[in-house]
Amino acid sequence: MSEESPRKTKSRFVTPAIALVLVIGLMVTMYATYEQERVTPIRGKANFNITYRFRVTNSGPLNLTYLSARIALLKDWDPVQEVHDLVIETEPNRTTTDEYDNQFAWYEFDKFLVNQSLDLIFRANLTLNLLDFTTVELNIKPYDKDSEFYKFYMAYNQYEDPTDPAVIKTASMLASKAGDNPIDQAFQFYNFSSTYIRYKLLASIRGASFALAQGYGDCDEYTTLFNALSKAVGIPTIGHTAWLAEFQPGFETTDQGAVAHSYPMFYVEGVGFLPVDPTRGNANLFDNWLKTDEQRITLTRGVDVPYRLLKYRWVPQEGYADPLVLSNYTVKVNSLAISYFSPLRKAVIYSIFGLPIIFLLYQAVRARKNLKEQQEKLQKYLEPEL
Repeated sequence: MSEESPRKTKSRFVTPAIALVLVIGLMVTMYATYEQERVTPIRGKANFNITYRFRVTNSGPLNLTYLSARIALLKDWDPVQEVHDLVIETEPNRTTTDEYDNQFAWYEFDKFLVNQSLDLIFRANLTLNLLDFTTVELNIKPYDKDSEFYKFYMAYNQYEDPTDPAVIKTASMLASKAGDNPIDQAFQFYNFSSTYIRYKLLASIRGASFALAQGYGDCDEYTTLFNALSKAVGIPTIGHTAWLAEFQPGFETTDQGAVAHSYPMFYVEGVGFLPVDPTRGNANLFDNWLKTDEQRITLTRGVDVPYRLLKYRWVPQEGYADPLVLSNYTVKVNSLAISYFSPLRKAVIYSIFGLPIIFLLYQAVRARKNLKEQQEKLQKYLEPEL
């Protein structure tokens, strides 16, 4: 019986060793992905190129003595979105930032004649963070109720009245089911707001007390009711205006109401602002709790802070009707690229698909090398000795 050569014995153990190293590497990568997703809520990103415009026309019959248009500028809103480039094609008279950190372009005219038009055009590249806080370990801390930050986001307003006895009673009843954890309490308020209100489009904001008493309203009522219940037990909140649609490349709307939306966020000490959407929660409860998607782009925050505002005046004249001023707000998606996985998660996926290919290539190289060695050995054996 012939003995195996050291080279052949060594090659027998090389392949399993390489496979073991690859498997261990994959397991380490998967564990790193798990650890990353315990501390970061980002599950993907949606990169948009968008054009939005506001067109105003004085159709007559009278000239305007004053006209102003205020348009919200797309900006970063932590943690939901980032704006990389914003181009204002129509130069504004001025830009401003308010107490909520909203940014606006202002256009003002002392005269605006019959048949005169104003076309305001904005272009932006932005990224929506596709978030999921439900699987993240959140380090909750007690509120610093003496801080200016806490007081600012707990401030009273007429639409979110946490002093309404009905609001206090409802909030106390719901909070008692959740204990002291503000996130658990907020879920009770979110669940109640989503399921209690019957959706009905209203001409203006009616607020939380109206929604609780009447049981209906639109996204403003869903938002203000959630905020009022939260503030009644000491959880700071803030409402936001947004565009909401199933955005796709080429999407365009000229209907002002088709994309207008409102949603709240609530603040947790040690974590930050957390997103919820009780209006959409009416249809998909858990998909809109502490999660975001590519269908909602944020413009402003604060109570009744519209992302577009038009004002004008004229001198009434006998025999003339009031002037007809037409406005049209348009949103167009030029491009959209969505990536649903984190870099580490991508690495895991590439590894899962790549390892078998690498292993097969290695086996093919080894087989070819072995064949070549055997051919050389046979050739050497067949050659006559000199």
